Order: sequence, then structure tokens, then C-alpha cells
Amino acid sequence: MTETLQAFLFRSMATNRLLGVNDEPDLSLAQRTIDSFSREAREQAAAMGRVYELLYCLENSIRELIETTLKEDLGQDWWVNGVGPSIRKGAEKRADDDKRARWHGPRGDSLLVYVDFPQYGDIILSQWSLFEPVLGDQDWVTAYFAELNRTRRALAHTGRLTEADVERMDVRVRDWLRVVG
Repeated sequence: MTETLQAFLFRSMATNRLLGVNDEPDLSLAQRTIDSFSREAREQAAAMGRVYELLYCLENSIRELIETTLKEDLGQDWWVNGVGPSIRKGAEKRADDDKRARWHGPRGDSLLVYVDFPQYGDIILSQWSLFEPVLGDQDWVTAYFAELNRTRRALAHTGRLTEADVERMDVRVRDWLRVVG
């Protein structure tokens, strides 16, 4: 069985090479498609793209803090012992759904990528004794995730942010960096 699968994979790789199929995205193709839209739409997308970059870095920093902190204290069972059952169930359901969409690449390696943004705050607060040394103030954590979630939703659903929203997001990301180091 292993030899048959291995032979299949090698034939597939060779066929893909011959056909010029590549797993790396063709950014020039995407740029040509983007150029089909109005200048206004492209300028707004570019502006929101810079803000999305902030969000991307922030959200991955939050996931890293959560997973690292829980693993340090709870070991390899951090997901089961550190994340509440309702959050786990929702994330695992989304992960299973993504597995069925075999034509689409995975979101990431950790089940945390399937957790809703406000739930990061819930995980942190439920394990407060582990996060208190880093984050210090539960009220700040609660307010932080509530406030940023509104901006995140607008950005994630291709909405436009006002200049004040962008400034607020920048300040909040810098707050996070000051707190977590």
C-alpha cells in the first residue's frame, strides 16, 4: 500500500511539473485581475491591506501567546485542558469542515486558527493565573478584545475603516506590543 501511494505521489508531482502546476501563488496573475477593478476600489483595497497586515500580525501574536503559555503550563494536552469545551467544539467543527474542502489549503497548523477573535480573550480569562504575569489586568483584556473585534469584523468582511478607526487599530496594536513585549 505504501509503495502504491508513494508511486502515485511521485507520478502526480512529475505530472504537475510537466503541466507547470505550482503550489506557489502567481501574484502577477492576481495583480492582472485586480487591475480589472476601478482605481477607487484598488486604492481602498490597498489602504485596507495595510491595516489588514496589522491585524494579521496582531492575531498571530495573540495565538502564539495563548498556545505558548498554555503549552508551558499544561503540556501537549493544552488544547483539551486549557480551552473550554464550547470553544473547542466550534473550532474543531470548523477544522473538520475545512478538511472536507480538500481543494483549499489549511488555515494553519493549530486549532487556534479556527477560534473566533473574541474567544481568544475568553481563553485568556479562563486561564487568568497563567496570563496575569504578562497581561496584568483582566478589565483591560476584556475591553481590548471587545473593542478590536468591531474593527476586525469590518476589516475581515471587506468593509472600509475610517481614518479614526485605522488610528485606533494602530494604537491598540502598539498597546498589545507594549504589554506583551
